[in-house]
Amino acid sequence: MTIESFMVRDDVQEFIKEIKAYDSIRLDEIPEYRLFISQIEEFFDKKLGKDSDDDDERKTISKTMIQNYIKDGLIMPPEGKSYNRNHIILLALIYNLKPILTIRDIKKLLLPILEIADDESQSNKIESIYSTYFAMKESYLDEFINLIEHDLKIMDEKLDEEYCGEWEKLSKILLVLMLITQANIRKRLAERIIELYFSTEED
Repeated sequence: MTIESFMVRDDVQEFIKEIKAYDSIRLDEIPEYRLFISQIEEFFDKKLGKDSDDDDERKTISKTMIQNYIKDGLIMPPEGKSYNRNHIILLALIYNLKPILTIRDIKKLLLPILEIADDESQSNKIESIYSTYFAMKESYLDEFINLIEHDLKIMDEKLDEEYCGEWEKLSKILLVLMLITQANIRKRLAERIIELYFSTEED
């Protein structure tokens, strides 16, 4: 790899560390006690590296979002005004799914979990699903730098010497193109799986 390749790799590696530190909620970090909606806002903002303020658009999760999720059938209504661990797990899953999937597809995907989420005696099943997901996510992030190195190696091999002076800019353009391609493929595959295995006769 060229010096520029190593620099790009190091930048990506640093960003992955930030994601692992500020873009995940571990199961053992979710409170055992029930939370009110304002406490949920504060918890998500704190864990996901956002500044808590009055601007709903800047919040990781807001009262309005939670109320809309309940209305759309993505999470079950609270007991009184308090939310349990199952609510927090579902909200964490929605947070990760929302940048890629539509609300309709998220609802289809989470329906099997939602069907048992209202029964706290089934919490161990939901927690097992979430902890497995978290472990897979951490493992993927650990391996992600190897995928980047593979792409950078191909760039090194394919770019002619005449582009050496522009390598740094070209490499970043190509890297973004590859990341978008991977994201599109994964998004379409996720949508296809939901269509095949999570659609009902009504759909």
